[in-house]
Formats: sequence, structure tokens, C-alpha cells
Amino acid sequence: MATSRESGTLGTYQRYKLGQAQFQRWLKQTSDKFRRGGSAKRPTEPNGAKNPKYKYGSDHTAERYGLKGDSAATSTIHWSQLESMTRTVTDNLDPAQIPQSAISILRDVVHLRKKSALLFSIAAAKSNDDTLKKRNAAHEHIIQVLEKVLHQFDAALSHIRPSATQSLAHNDGQLGMNDINNMFEYLKLEESRDVEKDDLVQTSDTEVVIAKSPKKSHKKGAKKQKRKAQPKEQRIQKRTTGPDEASWVDSFQWTTEDEDEDEDEFDYYMLIYCFFQDFNSVRTYVCDRWTEYFYHKSVPLDTLAVVTNAACEMFHEMQHELERTLSDAPRLAQYDFMLEMLFFDYGLDHVDYSGEDELTERERNYKILEEADWLGFFAYSGANNLLKHIPPGKVPIAPTSAIKRPEYGLHELDGFSLFIRDVVTEIAPECCLVKAMKTNKLLPMIAMAQDQLTLDVEDIFRYRGYSSATIFSLSLYIDIRYIIEDQVIDAFSLLQTTAVRSKTILENQLPTIRGSWDIKRESRNRIEEIESQIIKDFVEEDKTRRLEETGIGEPFESHFLLKRDPIWSGLLDFRCRLLLADLGSRFINQSLVVAGTAFVYLASRPCNKPGLHWPQMDLLLKVHGKDGILQNALLKDSTPAGLLKIFVDYDLSVAHGSAASGLLTPSRSLEAFYRRYASENGRSRQSMAYLRDIIRDRSDAQAGKVIPKQATTRADKAGIYDGSLDAEEITMKSTYASLASVNAVEKGALWAARVSPVQLLEVMDETTTSLLENQLSIDYFLLHEESVRLLRELLVEFSQEIGKQVPNVFDENTGVDRLASLVPIIYRLMAEGDAIETAKRLVDAVSRFCSKIHIT
Repeated sequence: MATSRESGTLGTYQRYKLGQAQFQRWLKQTSDKFRRGGSAKRPTEPNGAKNPKYKYGSDHTAERYGLKGDSAATSTIHWSQLESMTRTVTDNLDPAQIPQSAISILRDVVHLRKKSALLFSIAAAKSNDDTLKKRNAAHEHIIQVLEKVLHQFDAALSHIRPSATQSLAHNDGQLGMNDINNMFEYLKLEESRDVEKDDLVQTSDTEVVIAKSPKKSHKKGAKKQKRKAQPKEQRIQKRTTGPDEASWVDSFQWTTEDEDEDEDEFDYYMLIYCFFQDFNSVRTYVCDRWTEYFYHKSVPLDTLAVVTNAACEMFHEMQHELERTLSDAPRLAQYDFMLEMLFFDYGLDHVDYSGEDELTERERNYKILEEADWLGFFAYSGANNLLKHIPPGKVPIAPTSAIKRPEYGLHELDGFSLFIRDVVTEIAPECCLVKAMKTNKLLPMIAMAQDQLTLDVEDIFRYRGYSSATIFSLSLYIDIRYIIEDQVIDAFSLLQTTAVRSKTILENQLPTIRGSWDIKRESRNRIEEIESQIIKDFVEEDKTRRLEETGIGEPFESHFLLKRDPIWSGLLDFRCRLLLADLGSRFINQSLVVAGTAFVYLASRPCNKPGLHWPQMDLLLKVHGKDGILQNALLKDSTPAGLLKIFVDYDLSVAHGSAASGLLTPSRSLEAFYRRYASENGRSRQSMAYLRDIIRDRSDAQAGKVIPKQATTRADKAGIYDGSLDAEEITMKSTYASLASVNAVEKGALWAARVSPVQLLEVMDETTTSLLENQLSIDYFLLHEESVRLLRELLVEFSQEIGKQVPNVFDENTGVDRLASLVPIIYRLMAEGDAIETAKRLVDAVSRFCSKIHIT
């Protein structure tokens, strides 16, 4: 199993393993440099003996993670060597050269090992197995050694960075991807210094070792299970990778090579604890964003829906990863078993169990509530209640008056349990009905923009069971309902507004869509889809039939599920916006009307005349950029005539759709979201790989800031310094050649580097909000309509001149597609006549047009 998930995220356990291997490699690599230089001797085992047990992350861990160096650097490191290596480094290396990321990783590794060691020690204390107790003592000793190593580095760094201890520690003890990425780049740079340029090759053979999972579990009173003998050596696959390979993390994979048994035993507790740690980190981030909406309305509902649904999808990815890792002990990956182990048997590291006898009953109940909630226990109870009260194959039908509404506000333990019961039983019958409609072929298996939560609830009834991911998704839904209270209906209200607006726009534009039958046909389909699936309740007909068969004549509330599921309503709203933007951008790319008016508007702007403001065009230029609209032209002349000349030089006036289509290219993120939420096939959900495109798009944008695009483009276009570039750009040009290769590597590493689950949600959050405020806020159909109006006004303004140049070609009935040909004519009037007067008339005409659109 590759340690990088399909979504491109790395969980806490993966980052722990990766970071531990990186720190070990850096420590050995650095100490060996000084030892080879004669400053210190290579450490040996006590009494010269080699002890293969109790390896700290052994170097074959680094090797299987793709961190191989030379033969000396890949030998096994005994944990007793760490202090000696640390002394060698701190005695010989300038503290300023100690990478902060390495010490930060070590600090977090110690923190996580201590967390899981607490669970391990509780298990050892309760067990009669002497071997387990010895292993626990060994792990405690290893942690003490690691803490000593950390203290040595802190002491060395305190001379130059007194606040290093505070600045390097992460609040949650989870290794940050920034530290891991920084160490990868640092180690790669250090290796490159030892390799001559002639030895560098474009490809590398990366050793990839296949899936590994912990070997066994240990439970109170359980007998020690026999293990099948593992071969000492496993087949190693060679894979050739180029400089543009997907990611450096792709070479980090688990191995079936037999590791130290003690580490495997210890890893069980670490793995399970990190599993719940990741769940709660994601949960906390999502809940914080919904809280911001409840109090400040500072987060768009569509953004919240997209982020929450991505979180629910990640829960499934986390679960699959856990099951694969524990494939030889599948019971450990079952939610019921993990809940019993952490909640009833051993307890949680972050919960203080001391002094419980001194707590009042109320304080003890709240403590139990927090501990149970951290594990998703209440959602687990709700899922079990559903299975208990809803028989297989049945759809519960009840009159609206019999449905218990949840009571919002602060609750004691009993009140909170009732709140959960009411929230879950509100949506469960609706999900049961949707499942039945799918079974009866009335709905596709994946309904339009359906959220992962309702799919999970359907599966509870479909398979009469639940997974950890289902419990996590249901927990998140309960949190959201508790946070936003009666504002749960806001997303549905927004959806109805967007749906009616989208339907109206498409219906009004149908007569104007000519030549492209696919756009017209798709527009009709979208109109029908919006009407039947959003404006009308898509379960109404089937629900009415079932109520009549049951003899219930009481009217029911329409859109019951969407009103109580802000995630699905938000995704449907997002889908409407994606579809409208896609159809609109394709529509205006069919002709050059908008492109022509963009050049005219840009040519009018240099005069800075008051009131010269065209909102939709300004937004288009902001989103797609002047470079995009101008086809990345080299701007040496920004006069009105010079700007219009670009349109003529590119011969856009006589081009057809293919030339205009490049002017408005959607971003990679927008395309990824469109594939995910607007082009599903109804049979299966698209893989989470779409998230990598979103991460890459954001990373590309960040990497582009290293060297400004416009400056490098202009310098390359110019070829020589002809005076058109300023001093800063000339300096950029002179250094660009040497920076180009470095920037390419940095850019590739940026987008390829994996992120933590919370970092992915942050990227999704920022990207979705940016799209809603920019690309999805453009009314392309309105922009096209306004562009036609402007060109017709220019036709009136320059009618005499146009009549002389091209008689009997243009009149008030001239077709829309031909209007863009006015731009070259106006340019010729400037080039061959009075340029100043023509430019003034152009600006006045555009200004009058802008005044009119402000009034309307």
C-alpha cells in the first residue's frame, strides 16, 4: 500500500513514520561526515556486540521509504547509538546549521510515541504476559533516550535560538508536512553536494517495497497468536522515475520485510490512536468553519458543503488505509473493537483519569461525554438504534406531525442524547426512501451531487451495518446540526434561489444559442434537471404513493431531506453554479463578441474617465487576466490604437470558435470540481484523485510567485534588451537562466508534495471560496448580451466612417457573429485618420454604455 493516499494526503501515522525515518537519516548522515573526517570514531555496540533488537526506526525503515544513501548510510542504527551520534553532531556542527525542521520532527515523534506508549503501558499493566511487560519497559527506555537526544539539541540551539523549544513544538503533536517537505529538500540538497555533475542522471531507480502491516494484536487475557513465518527477503521492484514524477512520497511504501516484533506490537496502539486523532483534527476544522458561519456568515455555504463532503470522503480513505494496514489482523480495524479498546479497556491519552473519585456526578458525566464524543460514540449509538428499530427492506412512513423535532440549545448528557436521537431519526427515513427508489430504478445509484453522508446512511440499511467512516460522517453531521441550529435551512433557501435564477437564465438564452447544438441540447437538459430534481421534490411522487398505501392523508413537508441536510443542498447549489458557468463560458467562446469588446474596453481605460466601469468585464479581466484575454501578447504600446492592433495582428476578427476558445480557459481547480460535482455518471462516485488537481493548482500558483510570469514572458519574447524592459526586469532576465532549472524543481516539488488532511481541507476551503468569488460569479450570458449592446452602439457612433469603408455590410440588423469585425475597422480609423479624435469618440461611446448598464 502506497503511503500517499488517492487524495494526496498523509495521515498522522504516516507522517510519524516518515518523519522518524528522515530524522534518523539526517542524524546519521551528519554524524558520519564528521566521523569520516576523523573528528570522532564510529559508535559501536556495547562490548562490540551487535544487537538486532530494539532498533529505533532502523535504517531499513529509511531505505524502504526511499531514503537510501550510500552503503554506509544505510546500515542499521541501534537505539543506543543515538546519544553518541547526537554528541558528535552537537560538538562539531555549528548550531545555526542544525535544520529546525529536523528538531521539530524529533519533538513531535517523541510526543506521539509517548501518547501511544501510554496505551501500550496500560495494556501491559493489565496483562499477565511477561513478554509484553518487557517490551513495554524497552519502549519506555527508548523514549527516555529520544528525550535525552532532544534535550541535547535544545541545549545546543538555546545559545542561538533561546525560544527554539517553544517555536519548534506543534500544539497538537502532529508532524507538519512543512517540516517533512523541508527535510526532504534538505537531505536531497546535502546528497547533491557529494555527487559530481557528470554523475547526475535524469532518471533514478527507486526501490519500492510492497505492503506491510503490523503482525499481531495483543488483548487482555488473549493467547499469543502464532504468526506465519515471513521470508527474510522480499522481492524488490525497480521503478524508473523521471524529474516530473508524480511525487517524492510515491517512493515511500510499506514493506513486508520482517521488522522488529516489538515495534510492530507498539505500532498497533500508535496506528489506532492516530486514526482517531486524524478524525478529530478534521472534525475540529470543519466544525470551526460552520461555527464561523453561524455567528458571522463569513464562510459561503457552498464552501462549507464542499469542505464537509471532502472530509467525509477522507474518512473512507482513512478507513480503507487502516484495513489494508491491518489486513492480517482485520478485527483491529473494526470500529466496535477499537471503541471497546480505547473507551472501555485502556482509555485515551489526552484524558486525565487521576482524581476521578473527587469529581461530582455532573463533572464525571461531562468527562465521559467528552471522551465518548472524541471516539464518535454517540453516532455509533444512533446507528445501532436505526438498525434496531427499522427492519430490513422496510421504509418507515409516518405523518409529519409524528416526527419529533430536535430541541436546540445547551444540553446535559440526557438532553444531548435525545437531541442526537431526534436529529438522526429525522433524516434516516428519508435516506431509507431514497435507497428504496434507487433499488426500484427510480433514481441513479449516485443521485445528483449527492453527499457522502446520505450515501453512508443508505449503506447502514443496505448492508445492515456500519463502518468507521460512516460513524465519523454521522458524527460530523450531528456536530453541524448542533452548531447551526435552525439555520440548517439556509443552504436549501440559497439553493432554491440559485436554481430559479439558473433556470430563468437558460430559458431566456435558449433562443440566442445558435450553431452549437451540444450547448443548446445540454441547456435544455439542465433546465429539466433543475425543475425536476431541485425546484420540485424528487421524492414527492414516491412518498405520496407510500403514504396513500399506508392510509395517511396528512400533508407532508416537501424537500424534507434537503432542508435538513445543508451538505447536499450546498453541493446542489455549487453544481448549479458550475453548470451555468460552464455553459456560459462555452457559449461566449463560440464567437468573438466578448473578446472584441474586451479589447475595446481595455483601449478605453487608459484615459481614466470617471464612470468608465463595466462590472462584468472588469470581473472577467480580473479572473482570466489581461494576459489571457490578450493571448500573452508582448505589450510595447499601450495606446488605444496599440491595444486594438493586437486584435488585428492576431486576426481574431476572422477567426472562428477555435481561436476564441483559448481566451477563457477554466482553471485546473474549476475543471476538477466540474468533473466531481457536475459530470457524474450516476453509477459510481469519481475517485478522490480530483483533489490532487486542486492541490497542484494551488501549489502552481504559489510557485509562480518565485519569478513573476509577466516579467519572464516579456523578457523571453524580447530576446534582447531593447529598452522595453525596466531595470528590475533586466535583472530578472539576467538571472532567469540560472534560476529556471531550480524553479522547475521547486515547482514540481511544491505541487507533488503531499499534505495533511487538515491542510487539504484548508486548500479546498480557500479554492472553493475563490472560485465562488471569481470564476463562478461571472454572468457569462449577461456579459455576452452587454457586449452585443456595446458593439451596436459603436456601430451607430461610427456609422458614417464604416459606411465609407465597407458599404452595405453593417446595419441595425447585422448578425451577432459579424459585429466583432467592427474592431479592426475602428483600428484603421485610428491608424489612418485622426487617432486622438477617434480614440475620444471611442471612449465617449464606451462611457455612455457603462452609464446605461449602471442604470439598468
